Amino acid sequence: MSRRFVAVVLLLIAAIAAPLAAQDILPLKHIVIFNNNGRKPPSACVYPLFRLSEPFALVEDFYTPGTLDATIVDNLGRARMLYVGQYCNESPLFADESICEAVRALLKRGGLLFFDYATGSRGIRFRPDTVQFLKSVGVTAPSEFHPGYGKDKFADAKAHAVLAKPVPLGGKDAGHYGWWEKWPAEQILLAHDSTDKGKATLLVQDGVLGKGTIMFNQLPGAFRSPSGIYFDLVRNIIAHTYGEGR
Repeated sequence: MSRRFVAVVLLLIAAIAAPLAAQDILPLKHIVIFNNNGRKPPSACVYPLFRLSEPFALVEDFYTPGTLDATIVDNLGRARMLYVGQYCNESPLFADESICEAVRALLKRGGLLFFDYATGSRGIRFRPDTVQFLKSVGVTAPSEFHPGYGKDKFADAKAHAVLAKPVPLGGKDAGHYGWWEKWPAEQILLAHDSTDKGKATLLVQDGVLGKGTIMFNQLPGAFRSPSGIYFDLVRNIIAHTYGEGR
């Protein structure tokens, strides 16, 4: 075997290995998205209603009850955020102990579990499996849920970094459907009915399992449009979760 041949082989190996090394140096940012309706936006009733990959360079791993399999555990292992879509029955996630354990690991790493808007049923916003999971991580679900539309206001930007940067949201107006009238002291009020601070519409709890965050949302506009004040909220959430806003 000639030296020239060996040199050519080594060059080919180096060319193949270079992209793999680049991937190790520059890991992609992942988000796991769970919806009841469909797999990929933009299409009706698949939330978010726009691709997070475009404005935020996130790799979106989509799941529905019909496509849940062992890969979600692996994808949660590389993600910083689990997004539970609007109108979503999240029970299939939290009825599976292997998925629950992967979500706990995500929270321990400083990740975010985000419950997007839902209408609730007979005054109950969260299903029993969800409540049980939240208890397992030391979180009490907000309660005394009431349906109904209303005008909203974000809390002062000093309340939490999500309201402060990169886009200042403190004190701005929004809109909601449904609210909670009871939530634990560990949860910070981020938005509320414009005339009654006793009606919570966006709540956050930090320090879950040490470094994790859980958010509860009743602002329907969030994750629906890639522009406007609700997109500013999404931008702040993503920035905070993936390190740019910390």
